Amino acid sequence: MKAHFRLSINTPISVLSVLILGFTVSLLVVPVMLHAQPVRSQDDLFSVTFPNEKEGWASGRYGTILHTTDGGKTWSRQKTGTEHTLSAIHFVDSKNGWVVGEEGTIMHTNDGGKTWETQKSPVNLFLMDVHFLTPLKGFIVGERTHILSTNDGGKNWKIQFKDLDYILKAIAFCDAKNGWVVGEFGYIYRTRDGGETWEQQAGFSDLSEETGELIGGTYLFDVIALDPLTVWAVGIDGYVTKTIDGGKTWQQVQVKGLKAPFFSISSDRQNTFIIGGTGNCFSSIDGGKTWRTIEFNPPIRYSWIYGIAWRKGSGFIAVGKEGVMYRSTSKTWEKIVF
Repeated sequence: MKAHFRLSINTPISVLSVLILGFTVSLLVVPVMLHAQPVRSQDDLFSVTFPNEKEGWASGRYGTILHTTDGGKTWSRQKTGTEHTLSAIHFVDSKNGWVVGEEGTIMHTNDGGKTWETQKSPVNLFLMDVHFLTPLKGFIVGERTHILSTNDGGKNWKIQFKDLDYILKAIAFCDAKNGWVVGEFGYIYRTRDGGETWEQQAGFSDLSEETGELIGGTYLFDVIALDPLTVWAVGIDGYVTKTIDGGKTWQQVQVKGLKAPFFSISSDRQNTFIIGGTGNCFSSIDGGKTWRTIEFNPPIRYSWIYGIAWRKGSGFIAVGKEGVMYRSTSKTWEKIVF
């Protein structure tokens, strides 16, 4: 299957980019834990989800799942029974949630996280992101271009799609029919039929005939779909791209000219966008026309933000390195202290 176009670059990936990439996918390399770990707030957090204004969950290393009932002001740890890294978490409502991670880990709760039970994965791969449309219908993306699907709440998972041997990083739907998946080398896939079929819209990888080096599209880490035509994605080297025609064409968006990776993008589904990454995060209140640096208190200059979620009308929550959490207010972003 040929890509419809190429994303912005056709040059060897720089040594710097490779080093940054190695850092960003460090969640793929997790130390073997021989004993149960004490409750810690400094474990890296990779994902956060809010199905409504008040209730939210975050996931990270060593089986960490945190829960809030007051919009992120305070958090408590939930028992998961695993020490696997949990790379992504998604709640479709206040009761039903799923979390995924290393070695094909899939876990589900139907009581808001009071109890978590393991679901059987058809692959023993690192699973990177999870998204449910309803309490029954959901999708997972991960290594080796795998897209998994379920129509019964995860009692049965099947391989819906697979392609080349690279990592799919994120999945997003704007409605029951239209969804996008993004990953390494700028690969973008779209579904128009609720995940039954997927078509490649972008991305490429190859070996240079001149140097033998690996060349490819810009690595993408996250995606949001606002409607069937408007989709945004972010990636390595400060890369931001969007489409306003459903993915027929993509246009790069300039954000301060920085080369640090962007790991996450979130939106209030209108004009506000939040982008998180290494050292700096940015916000826009005019649909991405202009951007300003987010002033975290304290700053994250030597740290990183990996997950951002909109709290359904009440601002955003950002999570990242060593369990850091920030909560946006009308004037600033304040660090949440455990």
